[in-house]
Amino acid sequence: MRIAGRLVSFLCLSITVACGSDGPTDCCIPGDPAVRVVNAFTTPVDVLIDGAVAIQSLAAGSIGTAAPPSGSHTLVFRPTGGGGSVSHSVTTAAGSLKTIAVVRASNGSLASAALDDTGSVVPPGATKLRVLHLAPNAGELQVYRTQPDFQQPTRWQSPFTYQAEPSSITAPYFQSTVGSWEVRIWQSPADASGWASAPIKIVIPLGSGESKTVLMLDNPGGGVRAEVI
Repeated sequence: MRIAGRLVSFLCLSITVACGSDGPTDCCIPGDPAVRVVNAFTTPVDVLIDGAVAIQSLAAGSIGTAAPPSGSHTLVFRPTGGGGSVSHSVTTAAGSLKTIAVVRASNGSLASAALDDTGSVVPPGATKLRVLHLAPNAGELQVYRTQPDFQQPTRWQSPFTYQAEPSSITAPYFQSTVGSWEVRIWQSPADASGWASAPIKIVIPLGSGESKTVLMLDNPGGGVRAEVI
């Protein structure tokens, strides 16, 4: 497997491409309700909202957005070209952005999971970060971090494999002080010696009360990439 990546600044969230070229589709006016879909399945998917196609053929490893009006909606995700579908209910409101991942369940079928943080508010003077493995073709990845209050590279979790079931995507946030987090991702070796040469290196400055999520995704061109949302 080839792991592709380069240093990401705070404003450029895609690792393998230039800013904005493979990020969420620019569909929405700031302040309007929006739904963001992360395709962590193995093939392109169509996204229907209340029976109408809202995002067509969203590539595996890509992120798309749609702008349904405020209210309750039924989203349907289906593999492009046919196959079993899955539905997901969502309620949108002005100024809200709902994020939903389409994943491959352990039996190979399509499943969905909400990625929105439903936990407690980040305390003043603190920051939080989480990393989600949503790259079904990547196998086990090595993910290490430094955080504002601890600069020694530390393993995120072990083993770190694809989070296939919706219940496994409730990965915990780690909390630190205000400042920059750094996350590095590689395939092998399976220890901290890969830190210096890791092909994916992400620096994430966070202010008081802020949190972010790093998504590890299949790169449409092969390998692995990361997005920060």
